[in-house]
Amino acid sequence: MKNILLILIILTFFNFTKAQKVYTSDINNFWIVYDSIQKVENNSKKELIENLFLNKKTNGLNAFMEIKKFGEDDYLAVIEKYPKFWNSLRANTLIDDKKIRTINKALKKLKKLYPHNSDGSIYYTIGTLKSGGTTNQHDLLLGIEKIVGDKNTIVSEFENENLKKMFQFTNSSKLEQITIHEFVHTFQKEGEVNVLSKSIKEGSCDFVAELTLNKKFSSQYIDYGIKNYEKVKSDFKKEMFSQNFGNWFYNSDSSDNPDLGYFVGYIISKKYYENSKDKKEVVKDIIDLDFNSESAVLQFLEKSKYFEEKINAELIKSAYKENQPKIIRIVEFENGSKNVNPDLKQIHIEFSKPMRDKISINFSKSGKEHFPLKNIVGLDQTKTILTLELNDLKSDTEYDFYITDRATKSVEGYPLGEQEHKISFKTGKR
Repeated sequence: MKNILLILIILTFFNFTKAQKVYTSDINNFWIVYDSIQKVENNSKKELIENLFLNKKTNGLNAFMEIKKFGEDDYLAVIEKYPKFWNSLRANTLIDDKKIRTINKALKKLKKLYPHNSDGSIYYTIGTLKSGGTTNQHDLLLGIEKIVGDKNTIVSEFENENLKKMFQFTNSSKLEQITIHEFVHTFQKEGEVNVLSKSIKEGSCDFVAELTLNKKFSSQYIDYGIKNYEKVKSDFKKEMFSQNFGNWFYNSDSSDNPDLGYFVGYIISKKYYENSKDKKEVVKDIIDLDFNSESAVLQFLEKSKYFEEKINAELIKSAYKENQPKIIRIVEFENGSKNVNPDLKQIHIEFSKPMRDKISINFSKSGKEHFPLKNIVGLDQTKTILTLELNDLKSDTEYDFYITDRATKSVEGYPLGEQEHKISFKTGKR
């Protein structure tokens, strides 16, 4: 009996020592140095940042700074440049005991649903607007200055449009959801093979957060997705085996309803859970899914019964490829020509489908000295002919550049059928 009791004590101690720890001291220290900086001359500010903040930083903030490459100078720059932002954000950055208790309770439930031996900790830090968070082995590092803003946070000081929009759909009450979502990522396998894979990878974290917090996951993409369920499903089906991530993730700069990939993955994971009998085993299935295996991801989708019909992956891929725009020709000469008129001032690129206005163009491996373009004039009324203005061309010289699929999309949203399409030519002698 004594031996059994001793074993139970040892196991209890082991589980306790393996429990996640939550650190918030970096936030408190940031505001101490922030207030102190307002009272001193410029030549003392860096010293204050070092003594009152960085010398006291947690291991998590230290790792965060190394991974995202920011330091003392970056802190001073953002503190001085964005005073209205910091003052409007301050109250939201203070993480009270109630939030920490809620997070700890959810972490304990996660361990019951998904038994693990992770000793990773959660570090709430304030960074320099470089990142909202990352992982360091099992540790979760969060830069909450990019997480807890809301509609009352002043963003008018930012020049970067993405920074201006970063709180368009957020509020500080989502911190617990975001924390659990991001912590689940520390257990998942790396990579994602296609849009479907990434959707399940991200959306499943939302669903697990909902399970462990015992509270419906709230977000703008879930609200919109529920209201437009069939349309989102139909649009997603066309692109789910593609690499067209920009239509489904991190697209607040180009879409009024961004991040719908999260919604689809959330619904798929929820349906997978609801259709499974062993609820404990199913959470393990969700978190341990191999996101680099198309067959594993497709099997997961089929078991979820998100689509009523059986999915023919090859047919969907073929239809998607057929809809991707292609470059048909250069109007003035054949691609690769060796005797192009050096007095040419413009060239015209013809696409197979009407295109969106933004076209991605890069230097080739030959470098800037072989880049012939002066300006992108734009598309014609049909949206199929792109006019490019040329620099003054030298005679008997090779020129080249790439049109890439990064932002080059048809009006319907399909990216260019090639990752890089090389345009090359050589001018003749004068």
